Amino acid sequence: MSAVADWAGGALLGSTVLMIAVLAVRGGVRRVIGPRLAYALWLLPLLRMIVPPLPAGLFAAIPVATGSAKLSILFVGAHGAGLWRDPSSGWQAATLLLAAWAIGAVVVFGYYLVRYLRFRRTLLASAVDVGERGSVRIVASAVDGPLAFGVVHRTIAVPLDFTTRFDPREQNLALAHECAHHARGDLVANWAALAVLALHWWNPVAWVAIRAFRDDQEFAVDAHVLARCDASARPAYARVLAKAAGLGTLSVCNLTARSNLKGRLVMLKQRPSPKGRVILGGSAVALLAAAALTATVSATGAPATGRQAVTIGVKPDGAGGYALIVGGKLVAAGAPLPGGATLPSDFDPAGGCDLKPAAKPQAMVLKGVNGNTTYSIMCANAAPASVRTTLGEGLASLKTMRASIATQPASAAFPETERTLALAAVDRSIHEVEGTLAKAG
Repeated sequence: MSAVADWAGGALLGSTVLMIAVLAVRGGVRRVIGPRLAYALWLLPLLRMIVPPLPAGLFAAIPVATGSAKLSILFVGAHGAGLWRDPSSGWQAATLLLAAWAIGAVVVFGYYLVRYLRFRRTLLASAVDVGERGSVRIVASAVDGPLAFGVVHRTIAVPLDFTTRFDPREQNLALAHECAHHARGDLVANWAALAVLALHWWNPVAWVAIRAFRDDQEFAVDAHVLARCDASARPAYARVLAKAAGLGTLSVCNLTARSNLKGRLVMLKQRPSPKGRVILGGSAVALLAAAALTATVSATGAPATGRQAVTIGVKPDGAGGYALIVGGKLVAAGAPLPGGATLPSDFDPAGGCDLKPAAKPQAMVLKGVNGNTTYSIMCANAAPASVRTTLGEGLASLKTMRASIATQPASAAFPETERTLALAAVDRSIHEVEGTLAKAG
């Protein structure tokens, strides 16, 4: 669970940083180099979400604290204090946060999926086939403006008055725009962006970024279409944009989203960037983007300065003893360990741990908790505690809880009535456990 939480936290933080970076530079890149490169920058947050952590060896040069780290040996086994409850690890909170994050992601993605399916079903229910362009089906339906949808069954929907509202040249430009969305894979990109948004459902930066991503997508397709037309097509293309205002959904590509219409009309007045500038600028941006992606992976994947993540393994010697393995090497008790600490010479596993090879003992480590290096040897084969021992520990915990509640003064947050109810509930539990213990003899 800790590994999943670390990966998720690093991926979400790194992709958020990259979203902010793209939001900051997209306008300048679009004006100076071109809208297609500005749109391509949105690959960075997606790649950061799927890039695995860099190998730990890449961070071997990070300095390790000497003499200041505090060593804590903790056992997880079947006897008393061997049941580890380290509140600083926060594993319970991490589990709850991961569950809430996953549920939120499923809800957001499911909401837009259902919304899209309803939109598609309603649109096609009244649609009339009007033709094809290659493998793309063209239908007329009750839509505000031309739009593309469907990753597998590629479709373009046009308004019912398409042939009367648009002249023949405008019709060709509008259909060329929607066909470009299909040809460039923009529908797939929209679903990928929606998946990233779902994972960032709690993140306001992502909601701003998804709108900017869709705007840049339309800018890029405008440039794609106009690059294949002569200069005389620009006025007709501007008329197409002005006539075809529509909102659509996150998973379709509509010709004109109202939020960016003004910017797209302004862009039509700009001349395409020289080829040399596009090549040089594009190469520079690509190098900077790769560096930014690597930096976010490194920054979120490296151990904190001044501490070092250490894994300890247990290797049975076949005679009931064991050897410790640190960093892939055998170490003896009392030998110096990373972080400036030493393992006590009387180090011994928790009672009940069978270290013979046939017992297959397991060992794990939790490290770097609040600046300390915490080594935890977990014996999976430890004999289970007796029922009476477990009940006794539970009874002691209940009595401690009751004492805490009884001594806590009443307040607005914890009124006397609630304290009385809590004490009654704890007393009932204590009575039940004591009764069970009495029956157990």
